[in-house]
Amino acid sequence: MNFETRLAELNVSIHNGNYKNTYDLEGAFIVCWDYYTEMRDWGVKEIGVYATRVSGVVYKSDEDILESERQEIDSDDKGWELKSDTSDIEFGQCIQPYDIYVDIENKEIIVNF
Repeated sequence: MNFETRLAELNVSIHNGNYKNTYDLEGAFIVCWDYYTEMRDWGVKEIGVYATRVSGVVYKSDEDILESERQEIDSDDKGWELKSDTSDIEFGQCIQPYDIYVDIENKEIIVNF
């Protein structure tokens, strides 16, 4: 099954070594993700999730945002590395992406579940 979750504002952390004021950068992203179950004769051994694609835009948090100042980000583009962090998942909780970290300089995206 494929799922999509939209993350923006407080759920997005942007890092870029080129900007001195990284806190002035915001983003809005769509996270495509999937889950899997590992089955055994006696039942479910494991349930897991992973991000399959992240796409969106990074922009300065000014109100007057020019279209040319937006930077499109897509994990399918060459050079981007997409990781999933599932270390905070506990049994009984709703499982979905709750925040995302984008490192523009190192081309790394980490989706936290």
